[in-house]
Amino acid sequence: MNCTEIYQQRNYSSLMFNQAYSDDSGSWWWWTNILGTLIFGLIGLIGNIICFFVVCRFTLSTHSFVEYLRALSFFEFLTLLYEVVQALNDLSIYLFSKSLLNFRYSFVCKFYDYFKYSIILLSCWTIVGLTIDRCVLVCNPWSKKYPKLSRRLCNSKCAKRIILILILMSLIVNIPHLIYKEWHCRAPGFQNSAAYNQKYDSDHTKNSSSKQTCSCRISPDISQRTKEVFLFWHNYIFHLLCYTILPAVMLIASNAAILKRIHTPRPIVSNQNEHIRSKLTGTLTVLSLLFLSLYFPFAIVEAISYIAIRYKRYACNIRFILKLRILKRLTELLNIAALGINFFLYILGVNHYRSSTIRMLGLHHYEMFSRYLTIEQRNLKILAGSQQIQNTLQIDSSKIKLLKVTSSNDQYSTSSVYNNRLL
Repeated sequence: MNCTEIYQQRNYSSLMFNQAYSDDSGSWWWWTNILGTLIFGLIGLIGNIICFFVVCRFTLSTHSFVEYLRALSFFEFLTLLYEVVQALNDLSIYLFSKSLLNFRYSFVCKFYDYFKYSIILLSCWTIVGLTIDRCVLVCNPWSKKYPKLSRRLCNSKCAKRIILILILMSLIVNIPHLIYKEWHCRAPGFQNSAAYNQKYDSDHTKNSSSKQTCSCRISPDISQRTKEVFLFWHNYIFHLLCYTILPAVMLIASNAAILKRIHTPRPIVSNQNEHIRSKLTGTLTVLSLLFLSLYFPFAIVEAISYIAIRYKRYACNIRFILKLRILKRLTELLNIAALGINFFLYILGVNHYRSSTIRMLGLHHYEMFSRYLTIEQRNLKILAGSQQIQNTLQIDSSKIKLLKVTSSNDQYSTSSVYNNRLL
């Protein structure tokens, strides 16, 4: 029994077909996703901008975590920017039937998708690098044979090299987007979607219609074998392996090692590792765990949806496909929250970061924010205030002296003129 016979037996409505396979705009989960993306995305954009400039002002330039935080805020800003632009585009199409991302040329949409997926992958792997870096510092697994190896690995130069390697690997992994995608238009409706036809054949897209939906899709000119290779790479290599399994396993293993090391009883007299009980370690561990719990549900649901559509048993179950689509919309909000929450975790957990943020935004002049400054920043504020008072007193005293000199000169000049007149 094929899917058409199953659809006829169960008598699904055309609305359910459209929401499952083609367009779910207007549904409650679509509105939840769009409004949530705009709200959380804008908050995350502002937070990551502040985070980037605050980290750039850090005096701890030789520490590795500064480089990772700087790169993480930059990549997350770009990822959220892509998400907000896509949400605005979907909203514009639904309300005004006008696309904001009408590329028209294939090479433009190729590079747009290429950099979008590269940045998404980088935002995930940068936090993996940050977590592994903190794991090496806290656990110091080679302390007996190489006591100074962790210091040599976890520094600013090494962090820059690792970030550069991650950028190169992400650009290499996403090369198929440049090769096999193009700007293509098709008639609206679930009958013309690739997921509904299950063969990923683009013959249906050539149907003439006054209204068409255009986006970056697999090129219809490539062979069926090439399409299968691209879909295998997209579903299994990119989404399942690089985007979900590998980063999740590394984050779980690194955080488990950090938590075990933190809660291990230590002798009273020992060489204390200053990274074990530091607030920065606690904050970065919480950040990594929250990222793991908020980011990967969307990655898992997306991977399942890509894989399930390949099997007839699940592809013919409209209710199952629709539930996956609803889960993708809702878990995507968790994904966006994971990308925008870092700034607030730094504010709550790290005193130095909170104090630097207050000073950068100019809030340290207000008394209600002064109590959140570090002792060094408070001393600098008091010193600056006393220096300002001293400069004011010096200016006032110089004015008084100048006034005396001027008055004496005026008296002298007046008397001399009077004497000249007498002569």
